Amino acid sequence: MGYAQPIDMYEIFNRLKSNPNLFAKIIVASLFVNLLALATPIYVIQVLQRYVAYGVTSTLVTLVVGIIFVTVFEFFFRNIRHRMTRETESVNASLSDKVMKKIVSIKSSFYLLQKNFRPDIVTKNLNTVQNTFNATTTLTLIDVPFVLIFLISLFLIHYQLGIIASLFIFTPLIILNFYRNKINQLSENSNQLALVTARLHDNSSSRFETIKYFNLINAVKKSWTSLMSKWIEVSENLDANKNVFTSFMSASATLLTIIIIAWGAVLAVNGEISVGALIGANILAGRAISPIIRLVQSLEPIHRSTIAVRELNRFLSLPEDSQQGSEIKEFEGKLTVKDLQFQYPDTKIPLFENLNFTIKQGELAVVTGSNGSGKSTLIKNLIRLLEFNRGQIFYDSIELSQLSLTWVRNNLMYMPQEPKFVDGLLLDNLIGLNEIKKDKMDEILDSADLLDYVNSDPKGIHMPLNNRGEDLPFGIRKRMALARALAISGQIVAFDEPTESIDERGKKAIYKLIGILLEKNKTLIISSQDEEIITKADLKIDLDSKPVPLVTDIRKK
Repeated sequence: MGYAQPIDMYEIFNRLKSNPNLFAKIIVASLFVNLLALATPIYVIQVLQRYVAYGVTSTLVTLVVGIIFVTVFEFFFRNIRHRMTRETESVNASLSDKVMKKIVSIKSSFYLLQKNFRPDIVTKNLNTVQNTFNATTTLTLIDVPFVLIFLISLFLIHYQLGIIASLFIFTPLIILNFYRNKINQLSENSNQLALVTARLHDNSSSRFETIKYFNLINAVKKSWTSLMSKWIEVSENLDANKNVFTSFMSASATLLTIIIIAWGAVLAVNGEISVGALIGANILAGRAISPIIRLVQSLEPIHRSTIAVRELNRFLSLPEDSQQGSEIKEFEGKLTVKDLQFQYPDTKIPLFENLNFTIKQGELAVVTGSNGSGKSTLIKNLIRLLEFNRGQIFYDSIELSQLSLTWVRNNLMYMPQEPKFVDGLLLDNLIGLNEIKKDKMDEILDSADLLDYVNSDPKGIHMPLNNRGEDLPFGIRKRMALARALAISGQIVAFDEPTESIDERGKKAIYKLIGILLEKNKTLIISSQDEEIITKADLKIDLDSKPVPLVTDIRKK
């Protein structure tokens, strides 16, 4: 564990190695910056040894002009070096792009099955990486090897001063190994508690009605008190350990100055060095220890960022939805299920198994069952949102897994049980990348009983959806979900509880729409407990029948 430091540095050096030319330029610029930093102690030595000793004004003017000239050069080199190093930050933008692409391409089943997935943690990790792995941190690490320039200069002034400075510089790095693991562990614990705190804040704000109405304030307070007790303990320990080491580094710098001057004074009295060399040596010692102090201050953030990168890479390794596959040129809409079984992870009993049925073109199959019986899950299996454990699903005669996911989605009219939308215009939420003419759009809105609502807004179909539409009444969002499904001219229609929690007018619109879709020879599969829909069914799939669902061909009866 004491040798974890190189691993934490790996991310930064890996970025530099990926662009050797840029790395070489930064190293050369850093060499010039650190060499130019020698000008100040040399200036001090020369002023004390040449001007103070002889009082020649022209010598002082030459030295002043020279040091100003060098200082300007150093300023420009530092800024040019920083500008070059900022090019490595493009990796952060690339990482953000990869994460965004992964979020939209990851397997749908991941989001549905991973109940503990926290997108806010992904965002937090990205921010941590971007705030730490930047040009300033990179240059902090690059400057460390150039400490040798100042140490060599001290050895040239007097070897004893060089030895003293070396001990004060390398001893803290050795002691760091004893503190670093403890600090990193406490930092990780603090981060975990911060996530729990954010979760508790979210619960308190997003579920305020439940908390207030059912008098759960005491339960929330108990959770908060327990959390704060742990957080205070960890935070105090983390701050105490960080403060101890920061104080140690500050004391080391002060002690280095004291001992360099004291020992240098002895050497000066003995005639081994001049007074100018003594003062110059003190400046050099300060320049030598400064990069080490900055390095130590950066280690804990670098460690946190290294963990963040590791978590992001783990997220980026998650499987994606395959976009490869075949297409059915003349899709009739026949849907066949053979020996289908689905079981949620960490459960002992399948939700359903040995399920067999066939829905022909122009037929309606209704999935019934009590809450939790698996109606929504079956719908999601049939449209490839969830991956089943065993069995086969055929679209016409082609197995679902062999079909292009893009093609499948373009041939599905899907309405989920819980309508969800994104921030943006209503139009964009309804049609996505599709292009629909106005008269066709009006027809869709009318079929979904949404036309009056849209026309009531001054911006109409271009009205913005704030807060992802969650501020809208559930019935309106349900109608919007229906309109979105109708915007795709698919052959298979999959509606999940379409009449749940909507008014009679909305139900009548859905009943009418089902009839129209059947007249158009669409293949419908609907999960519902609505008797009006069940009476229209050709096939009834009862998931309350365990372990084998009961499939009833109503039309034959």
